[in-house]
Amino acid sequence: MKRKRTQEAEAETTTDSRDWTSLPPELLAKIGEKLPIPHRACFRATCKDWCSASLPVVIPSPWLLFVIKNGDTCAILSLPTRRSFTYSLLPDLRGVQYVGSQAGWLAVYNKNMDASLINPLTAARICLPSFLTLPKFDLVDGSCVLPHLGRFSYYFVTKVIFSANPTTHNYIAVTLYGIPRGEIAYAKAGGDKWNLLQTTSTQNRSYEDIMYHDGKFYCMTVDAEVFAFDLSGVSPTVTLVAESMPLGLTHFDYHIPCSRLRHIHSKYLACSSTGELFLVLRHVILSYESLGWKAIMVWRYNPRRQPRWEAVKTLGNRSLLLGINNAISIPTENFPGALRDCVYFTAAPVRTTVNGSTEIIHSIVVSDVEQGRWARANSQLQPHLLPPVWFTPSML
Repeated sequence: MKRKRTQEAEAETTTDSRDWTSLPPELLAKIGEKLPIPHRACFRATCKDWCSASLPVVIPSPWLLFVIKNGDTCAILSLPTRRSFTYSLLPDLRGVQYVGSQAGWLAVYNKNMDASLINPLTAARICLPSFLTLPKFDLVDGSCVLPHLGRFSYYFVTKVIFSANPTTHNYIAVTLYGIPRGEIAYAKAGGDKWNLLQTTSTQNRSYEDIMYHDGKFYCMTVDAEVFAFDLSGVSPTVTLVAESMPLGLTHFDYHIPCSRLRHIHSKYLACSSTGELFLVLRHVILSYESLGWKAIMVWRYNPRRQPRWEAVKTLGNRSLLLGINNAISIPTENFPGALRDCVYFTAAPVRTTVNGSTEIIHSIVVSDVEQGRWARANSQLQPHLLPPVWFTPSML
C-alpha cells in the first residue's frame, strides 16, 4: 500500500512539473484547430511555441457583439469581413448591463449595481467602485433614485469609459449617468467610490457624451460644449476645447437653433487617429420621412476657425462607429465589408410602421455622410440579440 501511494505521488509530481511548451508542434496544431475562434486567440497568446504551431486567427476588428440577455452565449460579427461566430460568455458577463467598450475591455454592472471592467478573451476582471456610491444618487426601497426624480430605471448609467490598458492597480474610469440631467463622475484605482467630475469652471453642466483620447477624458454638454479633463494628477484639471454656440449650429444651408440642438438631437463625440475631433448629431428618433442633412450631421473641430465647429460632407476613407463604446474611427480602404465615409449607430430608435400602426424599434443605422442619407443596416447587422456592442479584441 505504501509503495502504491509513493507511485501516485510521483505521478502527480511528474504531471505538475510537465513542460507543456514541449508538446510536438503537430499536436499543438491539432489542438488549436479544435478550439473556437476566441479561444484560439487565447491559445496562441500563451507562448511563442504555441503561437507558431497553431493557425493564425484572421478576424479583423472591430467586432460587433450581440449578447443574449440572461443567456450563456453571444454572437460576434467581424465588420470588415462579415464573418460571424458564437462565443460562450464568461460567468461574469451573464445577466449584466453593458455600458462601455474600449480596447478589448467591456464595462458592465449587475442588478446589485456592482461595476466591473472585463476582458472577455483573457477573463481578466477589474472591480470598479459600486454605482451605489455615485454622487447625487440614493436608494429608495431598493430602486435607483436621484434627488430631483422619482423611481429610477435599471438603465440610468449611460456610459463608462476608461484609460487605455487598465489594470487593477492602474486605471481611471469616467461614467455618464442620470436622466434627464447627465452627470459625470470618475474613479481611480485604489478608490472605493465615484467622485463628481467638476471644477469651478464646469459646475452646473448637463452632459451628453464622453470619450477617452490621448490620456484625456473629453466630455460634451447638451449645448455641444466640450471640456477635456486630465485626471492623471491629484485633482482634475480641465481645458475648454469648444465653447457652446449661443445661436446654434449651421450645417451648410441648414441652421439648428439652440432649442433644437438641446432637445431634438442626440450628440456624439469621436476622434480620428490623427487627433481630429468630430461632433455627430442624430435625430433622437429617426423616421424615413427625415432623410437628408436634417437627420444625421457631422462637424469637425477646427481651432483656427470661428465658429470652431465646421460642417463636413465627407469623412474620406474613414467611418465612425458610435454607441456605448468609446467612439471608434476606422480606415476603410482595406476593409471591403465596411462602407466608407459612413457613421454607424448601434440601437438607434427608428419610427416605423408595423401592421398599420406606428412603432419605435431599435436598429443599427448606417449614415452615408457624403450622400446625406441614412438607412437601417442589412439583416446580418440587425440587433436581433441585445445589446449590440462595438468591440476591439485585445490580449492585454
